[in-house]
Amino acid sequence: QHSGGLDQLTKFLQLLGSLSGIHDVEALAPDIKLNSVSDYEGARLSNTYNYIMQHYNRDITLEEVAGAAYMTPQAFCRYFKKHTRVTFVTFLNEIRINEACKKLIDGSYNSVSSVAYDCGFNSITNFNRVFKSTTGKSPREYVSMYLNNVS
Repeated sequence: QHSGGLDQLTKFLQLLGSLSGIHDVEALAPDIKLNSVSDYEGARLSNTYNYIMQHYNRDITLEEVAGAAYMTPQAFCRYFKKHTRVTFVTFLNEIRINEACKKLIDGSYNSVSSVAYDCGFNSITNFNRVFKSTTGKSPREYVSMYLNNVS
């Protein structure tokens, strides 16, 4: 349930990508200076989001994502935080935890550790720590809560 913020951010990034292609716009209040995302920035955000979604399940580095956005790691960090209000690492972890929650709920996994590795985490300890800080529950507590709510 705490992944709602991530879902909202994901939808926002998709919306930005869609809106970046709209050219026929008119200001509702022409005297107010608009702080908008340019077509280029919208496309860059959309491409970054797509890249992360395609590669979240493996070891993905800041340098790699920054390179895909044609930026230095430092510039990418500033850019990403400015436009998403979260750091790249936080966003990546939230994507991974969101995907882990889906896998845990569908029940087609062998173990929690297999879910962790399938979602791009390199250690069970780190997965459990990030999972709990994101959802407020351990993976097992999360599954129990879901099963109790379903029945």
